[in-house]
Amino acid sequence: MAGALSLSFDITSIAVSTAIPGLAWALLFALAWRRPGFAESLGLGRRTFWLLLPGALLASFALLPVAPVTDDIVAVSLAGAGFPLAVGVLVLGRIAPPLGRAIVRVFGLLVVETTVLLAIVLLADAGDLGRPRSWGTELSLVVLVAVAFTAVVLAAAARRASSALRAEAGLVAMTSGVLVLTFAGARAIPGVGIAEGFPYFLLPPMFVGAVAVLAAPLLFPGREALALPAAFFSAGWGVVLGADILWQPPLYAPGPGGLYAIGGAGVLDLVYLSGFLGLLGAWGAHRLLGRGSEPVDPPPAPSPSSPTAALREAYVQGVRGSLAASLAASAVAGRAAAAQAQRLLGRPLPPTQRPWDGLGVPGWVVSDQANLDSVAQSGTREPREAFRAYVTARALVRLGEGLGRPRFASIPQRLLAYVLDLVVLGAAGGAVFAIVAATTPGGIDALLSSVAFNAAIYGLIAVALLYFAIAELWAGATVGKIVLGIEVRNRALGPVDGVSAFLRNAPLLPAMTLFSIGLALAVALLSRGVTTGTSFSGLSVLGGAVVVLTLGLVIVIGTALAGAVGVAVMAVTSERQRVGDLWAGTWVVRRLSRTAAPPEAPPGAVRSG
Repeated sequence: MAGALSLSFDITSIAVSTAIPGLAWALLFALAWRRPGFAESLGLGRRTFWLLLPGALLASFALLPVAPVTDDIVAVSLAGAGFPLAVGVLVLGRIAPPLGRAIVRVFGLLVVETTVLLAIVLLADAGDLGRPRSWGTELSLVVLVAVAFTAVVLAAAARRASSALRAEAGLVAMTSGVLVLTFAGARAIPGVGIAEGFPYFLLPPMFVGAVAVLAAPLLFPGREALALPAAFFSAGWGVVLGADILWQPPLYAPGPGGLYAIGGAGVLDLVYLSGFLGLLGAWGAHRLLGRGSEPVDPPPAPSPSSPTAALREAYVQGVRGSLAASLAASAVAGRAAAAQAQRLLGRPLPPTQRPWDGLGVPGWVVSDQANLDSVAQSGTREPREAFRAYVTARALVRLGEGLGRPRFASIPQRLLAYVLDLVVLGAAGGAVFAIVAATTPGGIDALLSSVAFNAAIYGLIAVALLYFAIAELWAGATVGKIVLGIEVRNRALGPVDGVSAFLRNAPLLPAMTLFSIGLALAVALLSRGVTTGTSFSGLSVLGGAVVVLTLGLVIVIGTALAGAVGVAVMAVTSERQRVGDLWAGTWVVRRLSRTAAPPEAPPGAVRSG
């Protein structure tokens, strides 16, 4: 009987753990697509969904080394920890703006608390490895210090009439609660990592989600829905501090060195899942209390309408028989095409009654837009009239695309910029590989199996993503793009934000993985070589060389195919967007000359309305 119960428990544990990522993605998808304004106001909109689902899956091999500890190396997985924790940081700007000040205050307090608690852990008896912390002196001290620290922070905030300070103190208190509960239930397993048992690992994040909702009227008066991003932040960061920081020391037992990654299990890691579990607990409590789903703040300025999206909507509504909606979408598509062309050409928008003025188009274009607007306002019951409006809008959209296309960076420009960026990354990565090779004794087998060399391989993948994302976030362009005179912009031609910068570059990760492995192999062969009397992974000299050359060929072909997919997508999209641009809503454009002359309508523009 005991065996059957144990087996049932194990099956339940595996089933629940496997189902959680799908449930988490379904929840975030439902929020982002069914309540887009609400989700966006919380910092959990559609771009966040794309970053945390396909972006995290693509980043599975990106590990950023952060510190050596004895013979081990600690890294951060971008998939399992980097992306979800970064989203948690970004939602601070919605919870307690401005973002910079909130980061300093919240993380300043958490660093102080965690430092004190880590000192307690290091000084006290850590207990047997592989076992949860017992309710002894060590855990009691951790609880007492955390409770006292939280009480001081909350009391200090209560004495100040500042809603931002109150929200920040609440975040610190909830994160501290998850920290203590996680610390109490986790265990360190040398050679494996840090784990929490089922069903205990569900409790701290879901509990803090419910607490965040109950405390929301005090912490976020009038904006109670901010409990959702607050739970996401507190659950994710609380688990990192309580497990991955306070439980790290026991991992570094004597023995062979290893590469320990925070969030190393990717989308199945507790760090990744905890934020979603906190969000799930908060959303359930939020709905249970009957709180609404209206945006917590006035919506930001909407992103400019996409002409092709409006045209697609006109077609869909026409097929459904919603003729009035189809007419309205057709008029919007024509106006959006004119406004997009004006933006791309650096021109101020004309009066709303004449959106095509100043673009050098024939007079019939202005007349057709006016007719579209008039028909959309008056409505019709004739399918033929709706179809004529759709055909007219399609012609206007194509005309607008032709006017704005010269502003978009060409495919050769983008490819050359990408190659230049690979040269920059290759030079830096090759230098690191060479240094590691020079300081690693032994033959090529020893080099390829060393912790430092493998950390450098994973690290280059992560650094490549950071290079592209941070350069485009801060400067709008990487080195290659600066040389070629092109830059990354959002649809309003403004700078991209953090989520967009990382999201648009996530599809580059497979190519960066192959690039890093190929470069590492090249450096290994150049530094060690395959000479007479040596073997490669137990193979003969000739056999080892053939294996290496074959693997190199596969890497080159794989990298080329990854690039070819991006080129193909750019070639078939009217705005020369690759997959990352489509996800993030970004463009790559030429820097606009201040003396650019207004273009003429492209040849072949034929009246269709």
